[in-house]
Amino acid sequence: MSSSQNDQPTLISIAPRFLVGDMELALAFYAQLGFTTNYRDGEFAIVERDVMSLHFNGADGYSVCWIGVTNIEALYQQYLPTSATQPPLTSQPWGMKEFVLCDPFRDLLLFGESIPKEERSTEPGA
Repeated sequence: MSSSQNDQPTLISIAPRFLVGDMELALAFYAQLGFTTNYRDGEFAIVERDVMSLHFNGADGYSVCWIGVTNIEALYQQYLPTSATQPPLTSQPWGMKEFVLCDPFRDLLLFGESIPKEERSTEPGA
């Protein structure tokens, strides 16, 4: 029984994605609060402090909440029948497996799990 319990997906972290009108101002403000810019690609950025991550998008966009999970394949299979899932579970070039759900209000829940480094070279698209 404990083996099947260990296979259950677990939600382990969360990172809200804020819409910002001025990325430089947002990064400067959060730097004053002790956050470090961990990643930046144009109008998308991730800042971190301790174990907390915040994601920023340029002002044009929609509400997103990133949720870190374990056993993402099992979670995806649980949510697949809901018809809320968008594109399929995908291995991303940045080392994550991810899928997206859309709630009735068009907010997105982006679920992700890190691909272990030793497995990344065998993942499609990695």
